[in-house]
Amino acid sequence: MANLIIDLGNTLLKAFVFENDNIIDNRIASDYMQLRVIIDEFKDLYEINNCIISSVRSDDNGFVEFIQKHFDLIIMSASLQLPVEILYKTPHTLGLDRLAAVCGASSIFPDQSVLVIDAGTAITYDFLESGKFYHGGTISPGINTRFKALHNFTGKLPLLSINKDLNNVLGTTTDEAIILGVQNGIIHEVNGIITAFVEKFGKITVVFTGGDSFFFDYLIKSCIFAEPNLTAFGLNKILKINV
Repeated sequence: MANLIIDLGNTLLKAFVFENDNIIDNRIASDYMQLRVIIDEFKDLYEINNCIISSVRSDDNGFVEFIQKHFDLIIMSASLQLPVEILYKTPHTLGLDRLAAVCGASSIFPDQSVLVIDAGTAITYDFLESGKFYHGGTISPGINTRFKALHNFTGKLPLLSINKDLNNVLGTTTDEAIILGVQNGIIHEVNGIITAFVEKFGKITVVFTGGDSFFFDYLIKSCIFAEPNLTAFGLNKILKINV
């Protein structure tokens, strides 16, 4: 029997099929119509009974009703039984993607202290102690958010994007200065935060996830792991606990 995991993000809609804790299929959609086609294909291909949906959107009611017609559905929330203990003081304001990623870390790195760095629209840093205790973390603007901010809140600076081939301490053109300012600033931020967590908590495992995690694969000095589907692993773990 397979599990269906649906992660409704602000930009992308992701669907995963898990069997025996492994992803056996996954697809990405840009809208609900496309996602419904994907789900119909999954129904024909796999024996799916249980489903969990995690959403940061406000326009998902019709889609949720569609899913409920076909599967036993659980809606992701902080009130579900979880594989971690939440020590966050305001769990009702906690982003479900952050919580799911931490639960994914507890599944992949059991009993380890893990710093989860999710690089997307925002960069979130979340700390899991001994695979069991979720303390919280920090949130800062993501890479493209910083590029957009420089463009939107100034009169003349152009809108630029990541250039991994540009690697220097200074730029000799305005474009280079912007790109290096954003990229080097984030690299120093990430390295500094990792160092601060190591100094406070000792040995930790660092894992990157999120759409922009590719940017860090060779730039970060610390020994790290990359798991782009960390949130899906967490949601599958939560689904199994609550079925």
